[in-house]
Amino acid sequence: MIERTIPKEGHHHFESVAAFHGPLPGASTTYTIMLDDVPIDLRFDDRGFDTTVVFFHAAITKAVRRYPVFSGSTFSEDIAANRLFISDPSLYVDSRIKLGWYAGSSRQPKLQDALTEIISRFDDPDHRLVFFGASGGGFASLYYATHFPGSIAVPVNPQTTIRNYVPVIVNRYLTCAWDGLPVDELPVCTDVIELYRRPVANSVIYVQNSGDSGHMDQHYSPFMNALPVDHSVEPYIIDAGEGHVPPKRQVLARILGDAVRA
Repeated sequence: MIERTIPKEGHHHFESVAAFHGPLPGASTTYTIMLDDVPIDLRFDDRGFDTTVVFFHAAITKAVRRYPVFSGSTFSEDIAANRLFISDPSLYVDSRIKLGWYAGSSRQPKLQDALTEIISRFDDPDHRLVFFGASGGGFASLYYATHFPGSIAVPVNPQTTIRNYVPVIVNRYLTCAWDGLPVDELPVCTDVIELYRRPVANSVIYVQNSGDSGHMDQHYSPFMNALPVDHSVEPYIIDAGEGHVPPKRQVLARILGDAVRA
């Protein structure tokens, strides 16, 4: 198991998803929720707002030295929302895994169901959820938002079909997380295009860098072409430069802030 740095103050440990009934008092609290002997780590910043942004991180880089990974806090500091950061537990399964799409592993084959249940503990009829993530985290934002009617997904350069991403990265995930099982045989959702072919109860602000030709061709266009007539997807195309790069932080802050105020 990869070494994790968990703060002692304001941290709460639960032995199962069923044992977790929702956030405990505190301006900023962290949670470890065990699922199949692998920890799911979360951080919740309760700022007293009626909207909570759920953050999913992208692939980790060599710059990441500490786990769990809670990304997005800097650019979202001034956004009027509570913040729920989720670290992908598949990173703990094998140190070679740098991206897991929050889709689980052979150690946690029901992760998608478990995370949906966990996120629901931060939701109630008087609140609203906004799901944010870039790249692999964008895939997660699109997936989990479909389980929460009235929510908004804000994916940035997302993968919409895992099999269409960089083969070496996909194959590493399949080998290290699923013992080499082919992507089409995984017992999880690996293609959000199929979810959005029919009307869904959430809306989407789809942020895409026009200079990312691979994602434009392999993920954005197939997704958009599959949408039904009465969809609730707003494309937000922006020129952020050549390659798989996101818009600048101030641009992301503005887009996310608009989604929170919508």
